[in-house]
Amino acid sequence: MPSKRELWAGMAFFALAAGALVLFRRPFDVAGWAGVAGCVAFVVLACCGLVKSDLGVVKPGVGVRRQKIDDPTTPKLPRPIGDEPVEDVPIGDPSPDELRILETTIAALEAVGGLEHGEIDARSLWRAAQRLDPGRAIGIDEAVSSFAALHDDGHPRIGRLIFVPAHTDYDAPLLAEITACTLASLGHAVQPRDITVTLPPEGNQGTARVAFPIEGRTRTVNCEYLWKYPPADLIPALGRFGRPEDPRDLICADPGDQTLLYAAIRSGSLMELNHRLPAADDLFREV
Repeated sequence: MPSKRELWAGMAFFALAAGALVLFRRPFDVAGWAGVAGCVAFVVLACCGLVKSDLGVVKPGVGVRRQKIDDPTTPKLPRPIGDEPVEDVPIGDPSPDELRILETTIAALEAVGGLEHGEIDARSLWRAAQRLDPGRAIGIDEAVSSFAALHDDGHPRIGRLIFVPAHTDYDAPLLAEITACTLASLGHAVQPRDITVTLPPEGNQGTARVAFPIEGRTRTVNCEYLWKYPPADLIPALGRFGRPEDPRDLICADPGDQTLLYAAIRSGSLMELNHRLPAADDLFREV
């Protein structure tokens, strides 16, 4: 689907074209009426596309779920996901190449501390990806985005991964949850209910203030609040609250499907992660 910018540009062009036809081609012949009708039809379709874009939050499988981090002392790591029952959906089996890509991706994240060893198996990722988009072939980008699909499938905590929707309605609870997940990935037991988010007044975009407790002290960061997009400066600001005894680097990948995937990996291991992944270019980058 075209982006909102493309829809606005196309709508403006055809609206101007319709106006030009009305001004310079009167009286209309058959071609003139057909041109005006075509321009008006495109403007109407573009308006529908813009309305749907605003109403459709994110694709299933890529949103940040509103959930709590319940462990009062340490971040909660889930039991091995491959051992949990899954819905029996006739989705077939991965090809040997797809299975290899999924297994390699899991092993790469395990090697740098983004996942616990044995926490996730390749077939669980395959099933989650196929329930999100049946029949879609799995390459390295799809392998990475399948973690978001698994997260939306009911697994709120996956290793030290953080799932951030790239196009949705942002509000204070969502910012609080992203903050809590990021801090938990860095090793802090902070829950969304412990976080106070102050948005710009009167529903405006602008600077938001996020306050949270760490080791008995209230810490604050500021970030740019946008209605539909994640604040690009929030997670980098949270990165400075790592634990000295377990240094972590926050990294990011954009595998598509409107979700940014962040991970808190062992400090200094970004090059190793990208080297292990079967991608032509570096998939993860520093935030």
